[in-house]
Amino acid sequence: MTPWAAIVLAAGKGRRMGGPKALLMVDGQPLIHAHVQRLGEAGCEEIVVVTRQATAAAIGDMPGARVVCADTDSMGASLRIALQNLAQSSERVVLVAPVDTLPARCSTLRVLLMAAASEGTLVATPQHRGRSGHPIALREQLLVPFREGFTGTLRDVVRSAGAQRRKVEVDDASVLVDLDTPADLAAQRPGFGPEFLLPRADVVLAAG
Repeated sequence: MTPWAAIVLAAGKGRRMGGPKALLMVDGQPLIHAHVQRLGEAGCEEIVVVTRQATAAAIGDMPGARVVCADTDSMGASLRIALQNLAQSSERVVLVAPVDTLPARCSTLRVLLMAAASEGTLVATPQHRGRSGHPIALREQLLVPFREGFTGTLRDVVRSAGAQRRKVEVDDASVLVDLDTPADLAAQRPGFGPEFLLPRADVVLAAG
């Protein structure tokens, strides 16, 4: 079986949410912990989390994942640092997950990983009721430009796959959820406002 790895992009400051979304408490745990746990359960053998130094200090040790620091808002820079911390493998499938989403179901993650590993496919993206979402599973060979300083986005990489992109319809509405603002959180968890792993004063200071 093609080996699986995962990258969690969590270097944003979370200004609109009021603190780093990696530390946002959802269903009793920080969002970053929920992502890492789900990715591990889905079978990802290597997981790299890219986040800011202050956020990494709050996260502390996280079994099953390697936490690396990138004080940058650039997706390209975050991916380059993540890839530098993954052993290179031309055959591997990498799942790239933004932290500001709800973790997809294990079954969804596995379907995406297996789709990207299938013959004739380079990228697998989820759809729910015809709408595209996250995370994205792709052959590591497509990420090589980021190792070499590419400053584009994952969308550019997905488009470059052309006919070798596979859109996978899933019965999992979480792939459509973006948690950017308190209103986004309230829409998913009515009655709940943003709470973070650290007291709000510390979170705002760390995000500054």
